[in-house]
Amino acid sequence: MPYPPENPPRVYSFLAGREVNTWSEEWKEECEVKFLAEMPLTKRNQALNGVKDELRGIKQIRGDAAAARLRAEIDRYAALVAVR
Repeated sequence: MPYPPENPPRVYSFLAGREVNTWSEEWKEECEVKFLAEMPLTKRNQALNGVKDELRGIKQIRGDAAAARLRAEIDRYAALVAVR
């Protein structure tokens, strides 16, 4: 089997508003946003902001702008899924 496959599966992406291939950056980002959106708010904030003296969060690893963009995408994802 070639890596990546020649014809990877396609799935509907709420964030893109269309079908995307499961090997795409769009799908990777949607999976990350969906994972974070389904976390309890406390855990989500810990994942984004980090936990004092224990774990670095996305904010420390990727920067403030990336964490803010993820928060916006989580809100947008939740709104799109709620309409469904």
